[in-house]
Amino acid sequence: MSENTNKVPKKNILLVNITRLGDMLQATPTIAGMKMENPGCRVTVLVEKQFESICHWLPNIDEVMTIDLGMTVRALARGNEGIVEAYDLVEDLVKELRSRNFDYCLNMSSSAYTALLLRLVGVEKHGGWVSDEEGNRIIASDWAKLFATSVFHQNRHYNSINLVDVFRCSADVEQHPDKLLINVEETALNHVKNLIANAGFTNKGPLIAIQAGASQTKRQWLPVKFIKLIEQLLTELDARIVLTGTSKELSIIEPIAKGVNSNNVFVAAGKTNIPQLAALLSISDILVTGDTGPMHISAAVGTPTVAMFLASAFGFETGPYGKDHIVLQPIIACGPCNPNKPCAKPDCHDQISPKLMADLVRWRLGGMSEPVPSADPRQVIIYQSYFDEYGFCDLKPLNSDLNDDKSRYRQAYRKLWLSELAGYEILNDNQTKHSSLKIHRPIEGIDEVVQMAKEGVDAINQLIQLIKNPYAPPSDLKKTSEKLTELDRNIEQMGFHYGHLGPVTRMFIFSKENILGSDAVDLASQMRGHYEKLLRRCEKLTSYYN
Repeated sequence: MSENTNKVPKKNILLVNITRLGDMLQATPTIAGMKMENPGCRVTVLVEKQFESICHWLPNIDEVMTIDLGMTVRALARGNEGIVEAYDLVEDLVKELRSRNFDYCLNMSSSAYTALLLRLVGVEKHGGWVSDEEGNRIIASDWAKLFATSVFHQNRHYNSINLVDVFRCSADVEQHPDKLLINVEETALNHVKNLIANAGFTNKGPLIAIQAGASQTKRQWLPVKFIKLIEQLLTELDARIVLTGTSKELSIIEPIAKGVNSNNVFVAAGKTNIPQLAALLSISDILVTGDTGPMHISAAVGTPTVAMFLASAFGFETGPYGKDHIVLQPIIACGPCNPNKPCAKPDCHDQISPKLMADLVRWRLGGMSEPVPSADPRQVIIYQSYFDEYGFCDLKPLNSDLNDDKSRYRQAYRKLWLSELAGYEILNDNQTKHSSLKIHRPIEGIDEVVQMAKEGVDAINQLIQLIKNPYAPPSDLKKTSEKLTELDRNIEQMGFHYGHLGPVTRMFIFSKENILGSDAVDLASQMRGHYEKLLRRCEKLTSYYN
């Protein structure tokens, strides 16, 4: 699948440092795919200690190993003997991991800590992030480079490959289930059935789960909007409403229940653990949510979702992985915003009305046979999730043809990466339609990048000749090296100046930064290959964009 990954059998696999519920669930297609492609293989997952129990609820995991990062940090903070204790903790873990003789490792964390840990363990075949001999973090696969490129904030708009597929491809996995996976336990199912039976519902309509809480305040739809939505669902669908969440989210959820003031609204928040939440969502008819862990659980148990991607959430990145889920993405100049920055006035929330949400819930419950509920595409795009012909999850717009520039670039980049990284032959429109009907739209700035890439190839060829010539003046080597440094800096600046070039230039920079080796001619040849890739990718991007 990846041009840089050897398709080798995997018998004893280590998967490292999945640290949140959503991350763990999003890894399940990769784990299942490795099992499908390597029958009889063993999968061990290494996670932070507090997340150990979650892994036991996921299928296809043979063993869970833990690291107590909290204890390690506390030991370091004590100094003196604490430093020795922290060293001993890490040393014991490394010895234990080495003793397992893993033949493949996928590091799904981009942290320098896990990269260095894997260097100490010494697994030969790997994907994701590792460390070189000097402890520098190295991105081991092109797909992991794409992840690093796509989450770079300026480039997020131009990504349309779900992160589940990005990590799946980092492990060179082609076969996979078309959904996330979680075990629904019989005891948990009995618990939630009793919970619902005793909820005191008088309505007889669909059981609708609503997740009002979110990981960040700016991603939480206002309680008053949830109240209006629920009132419509109660009236129009005779619905039974279950408010899901943790006990920490009760401060958000209880005002919603009180605001509706109906015995057909039941607060399940704080009354279910994760297996029970999975069971509850499995018997629900639909889930209304933001981009949350429960959204991924709902997708895993096969319950459709209507999900709002507010503030920093972006449906193309972390949308529900499966078929026929509904994603709403507000159209606003600042969105999706930077996940690391707060927002005092999240205007994106006002792009989605309670009426639209109620209409979409009714439409999805009805099997989507009627026309899509109307929504102004200048305010919000309604998407439906599906799998393309290559087995990659994608989002199909339902209320817009998405012919704006960002959408065109997003589609062009999707074709580019499927062609370049996955190796698929992607035909562009000019190969399937009469080219006379197409209007060529130049990509601003790309000619300059192409010229720089050509100059880079020429400079590398000159550099190789200088390296091979024992009589070459050192000043010539220095001059050529300085020219390459300037070219790389200018290419990077082009990506900053022209946002639509950011993904292709950032992939080039990451590739250059992750060159390995010690032989000067070999290193120069690798560098030339990356300039040549940049040339080819610019040509393909232009073709796909048009």
